[in-house]
Amino acid sequence: MSAGNRSLRTRMPRVAEFIDACRDVFGVEAVDRAIRNGMRGGSDFCAEENGLHVGGPFPVCRGVHPDQMGLLASRPESAA
Repeated sequence: MSAGNRSLRTRMPRVAEFIDACRDVFGVEAVDRAIRNGMRGGSDFCAEENGLHVGGPFPVCRGVHPDQMGLLASRPESAA
């Protein structure tokens, strides 16, 4: 099977995992709406993995580490 015939979930497994987690937190409808917006050239969704880029132009899509996104739970002082 050529790369073009494989699904995006197969070609971008970490992105798929992140999207699934977002759907669990924010709801399927909200996340899918953002993805559709990005796929139509909007700035609500942008992803890159394995050399594949999908979604609209999002200025911070490149070079942003998850630590910079504020997504990680803060550790209590006693755990540091």
